[in-house]
Amino acid sequence: MSTLIRLPEGSVCWPVSALSSAAQDVRHSKTRVVRSTTGERTVGGMTRWERRYADVSAWVEWDWVEMDEGTVVQADPLNVRSNVLLLDERGRPLLSSRRRATLATLVYLLPWQGAVLDELRRTAPHRRAVMEPMRLAA
Repeated sequence: MSTLIRLPEGSVCWPVSALSSAAQDVRHSKTRVVRSTTGERTVGGMTRWERRYADVSAWVEWDWVEMDEGTVVQADPLNVRSNVLLLDERGRPLLSSRRRATLATLVYLLPWQGAVLDELRRTAPHRRAVMEPMRLAA
């Protein structure tokens, strides 16, 4: 099995040590919703998050599935696609296994479920909005 990392053209480098601060600047770019056409109620899709620089955009994207109305999860937490080359403390590229785990951590830090649920409601307005529990007056 090859451990080479194949990155898209226009890739950018991030030191792993800067990843947590970079996560604060990563913004939702787009979400695609795919509904089953076989009669099943399966809903899934892809979401992409980006951090823009002067002339390039660093991005991460992954597939998600809806487990129940109002609950979305990553389809495969270790399958995060990206044009980001992560560098260790010596400036060397991470091995692909460590890169996958690190990108999975980045996804965990992002508030991506809200953006996906918003897109689900936008593309199917008949869906119920997730309601907060009622609070009783004191």
